[in-house]
Amino acid sequence: MLSIAPDDGNPHHPSKGFALSVRDHLLQHPEIALSCLPASTPTALNRSLSQPHKARQAMQLLVLMPYLSGDLDGDAIGRVEAYAEELHLHPDSLKDLKLIGEKRLKKALFDYGRRALNAFFPGNALQQLAASLREVHTMLGDRQQLARYLALEHQPQGSLGRTIHTFYNDRGFHFPGERGNLGEFAVRHDCVHILCGANTDMKGEIAVGGVEAGMARTPYGWEMLAEVIIDFHMGIAWSLPPGIAPGTMNFDPEMVSQGLAMGAAMHCDLLSDWNFWDDIETPLLELRQRFGINGVSIIDMPAPGNHPNAASVYW
Repeated sequence: MLSIAPDDGNPHHPSKGFALSVRDHLLQHPEIALSCLPASTPTALNRSLSQPHKARQAMQLLVLMPYLSGDLDGDAIGRVEAYAEELHLHPDSLKDLKLIGEKRLKKALFDYGRRALNAFFPGNALQQLAASLREVHTMLGDRQQLARYLALEHQPQGSLGRTIHTFYNDRGFHFPGERGNLGEFAVRHDCVHILCGANTDMKGEIAVGGVEAGMARTPYGWEMLAEVIIDFHMGIAWSLPPGIAPGTMNFDPEMVSQGLAMGAAMHCDLLSDWNFWDDIETPLLELRQRFGINGVSIIDMPAPGNHPNAASVYW
């Protein structure tokens, strides 16, 4: 990882910080001293990775490294490509990285959006069109759907439904069916925030991206993590909806690595394999136990900006 993007005097040491945190949380080998490791080369890494899933994970981690300085460097991207050639792995996240580095943002976003449609709205073209139209209808406004969400206020305290209502209400988010909302898919993402204890400030958004990358059944999860890094760490308004501003230098290596480890330990891809409406009355603590989410006990996270003591994560 450090061979891709050495910190080179960066006072924040993002690459070293991420490498140490991945070692401690995702790989769970805190006894390894980075300073004692030999210099990495594509050939040496390839020889050390006998398991295909480990090679794929390593490749995805390497793709993230050029983003961490906050300013993409063509040489760092080239080094990632050298590892990809040696490992015979060319994930879509690497295609995103190259396009962003070339400042071909619209092309990158189009390709990313196309893969998102396939990942979260599977089926043939007509089925995907129907799903897309339902989302558009939701965003334009639907009184019946809005009433369904507003009724969540009457669910028991500590249940998923009541917590979703409080989460949206405290942050001033528009419920699905209310004009100006972000669609019902956003609720799936927000359920990951709620269940995993990651807040909605920029650091929390990147941290929950780590959870989603760790839990995802497909490589698309890593693209979702890169998406929030681009938006909230590099300051590029790449995929943000109107009204949400980008930010810079919000990648917290410890939080992201803990998120990756949490997602990897989960029993379910909450974005693809779970319908939150099926568990709208279920207590959060029961859902966390079912999904293998450990170390999180908070129910109603204080909203950033409204509470001075609001934290980015609660794990």
